Amino acid sequence: MKKIWLDTDPGFDDWLTMLLLGSNPDIEWLGVSVVAGNAPVDITYDNALRIKAHDGLTVPIYRGCEQPLAGVIETAQRILGDSGMPTTGDILPPGAAVDAAGHAVDALIAAVRAHPGQITIMAIAPMTNIATALAKAPDIAEKIVEIILMGGSTDQGNHTAAAEFNIYADPEAAAQVFKSGIALRMFGLNLCRQLLVTNAEVARLRAIGTPRAQRLAGYLEAYVRIRSADGSVPMPMYDPVVALYLEAPQLFQFQSAHVAIELTGELTRGMTVCEFRVPRRAPINTQVAMLADGPAAIERLMRRLAAILV
Repeated sequence: MKKIWLDTDPGFDDWLTMLLLGSNPDIEWLGVSVVAGNAPVDITYDNALRIKAHDGLTVPIYRGCEQPLAGVIETAQRILGDSGMPTTGDILPPGAAVDAAGHAVDALIAAVRAHPGQITIMAIAPMTNIATALAKAPDIAEKIVEIILMGGSTDQGNHTAAAEFNIYADPEAAAQVFKSGIALRMFGLNLCRQLLVTNAEVARLRAIGTPRAQRLAGYLEAYVRIRSADGSVPMPMYDPVVALYLEAPQLFQFQSAHVAIELTGELTRGMTVCEFRVPRRAPINTQVAMLADGPAAIERLMRRLAAILV
């Protein structure tokens, strides 16, 4: 049974990821580290605890880093609103004020040391917690099986013309992770744009009819409307792709690359520079997701949600 640690910044699509992990019988979900990203950590941590209470999750949730390794905090609140989780319906009820004791970085280090060579980290947020853990405890790098991350892009960005948000929010942290020697599997914007949700998926959630499904449908509707006010433009699905990969790896194809993070470019800070050329000047450090059966992946997501939300 694969042991999983989730690093996250909820976020609606983080919520979907948590639902998939929490109902996957083939994994042992050891913990959640929360970081500033979609919103400041006070808010993302509160969102995580709301999700835990609402959906009856039992995994321990740890509060993590508040600031990026360098520079000022960058959030997605300009797009997602103050909560980082807009909705057209009822908001998630409050959860507990606090959850697991201790800092997320220390909890992650302890988990990896307790299960050497067994933990896969799923990173769907700025990688501040992970980079901080590697700096504090360098020995854990060789004990991590793999980091499966949603972030970066082989082509255009979303937060800037060149950079995807999770990387741009803390490029120094991302650079440290990509240089760490840990096996990496990157699901970037180029891949996520192949998994599209529309108003049809909102209607499918509403048709389930349960209170939990109705609440989730309101959040999905707001998510779909990020690209267009009426939801008529399909919206890429981001963070759940990592959980879908765990369940159905046959839906994805990868290409080996050396990936480096641009830190100094005036227009390209946070860019994931993917070297696919052969021969390469630098060794392979990442398996980059290139192709997905997008319709099959979204259908799997919707069927899984239907089973969870009854």
